Order: sequence, then structure tokens, then C-alpha cells
Amino acid sequence: MRIETTRFGFLDLDESIFINFPWGIPGFEKIKRFVLLEQGEGPFQWLQAVDEPGVAFVVCPPESLGMKYKVPRDKGEVIGLNQPEDMMVLIMVSFNRERMNIRPHLRGPLLFNVASRVGYQWSIDSRELQRYVSEARHVDNA
Repeated sequence: MRIETTRFGFLDLDESIFINFPWGIPGFEKIKRFVLLEQGEGPFQWLQAVDEPGVAFVVCPPESLGMKYKVPRDKGEVIGLNQPEDMMVLIMVSFNRERMNIRPHLRGPLLFNVASRVGYQWSIDSRELQRYVSEARHVDNA
């Protein structure tokens, strides 16, 4: 399928790589189909809307920013998750070019069932954030 994007021009993509967001993303509820696009080297990717050329979000694995999510089972059930290894978590990030910093949106991780290619944005109350987000433990193999 040929899709148009404002950042990458026209792309010919196989529909099998599309990710369905049955409820959309808050603020973009009418947009249901997205695709993950690589952003050079490094952990950042674009979550590009298939049907809206100008809608795309920068995302990355939380571990790349030193965070880890503990996702309750019922959150995975929403997207038909049967196997924990089929869960992928990404977070949206914003860049402030003037201050040269990155702002991770920790309270709204994106949860994906990689087997069925279904996702949604989990909204975490700020009072519960510490219950679900912790520092990722890195093992030094040296």
C-alpha cells in the first residue's frame, strides 16, 4: 500500500506491518492505523499514522531512557495478549531543541501486542506512576 507522509514522502508498505489502535490515541481517536518507522541509528522511531500524513509521534523503548514498566495483566488483556513475550512497550517523547533535552511522556506508554499488531495508549494516573515505572536495571558484563 502506498501511503503519504509529511516527513518521509511517499512510502510503499505492506499492510501486514500496520498496527491497529482500535480506540485511536487520545486526541487522535479517529486515526486507527499506524506504522513504526526507523529513525536512523539509535532507539528512536516514528509512529506514523497511515491515513493522516502529518500525524507522527517520536517513540522509543523506555529502557533506552533508563525506565522499565511493570504492566498489569489486565492491561495486556485489552489488546488480546496471551503471551507476555508478545508485549512491547514504547513511550512517546518530545524534544526541546532550545534547551537540548528530551521529555519522555511516562504517564502514557503505548502497549503493543506484537503477535496481533494491536496497540493502545495506557493512561497512568500521576499518583500511581511509581507503582508501574521504575529504573531499569542494567547488568554490566565486563
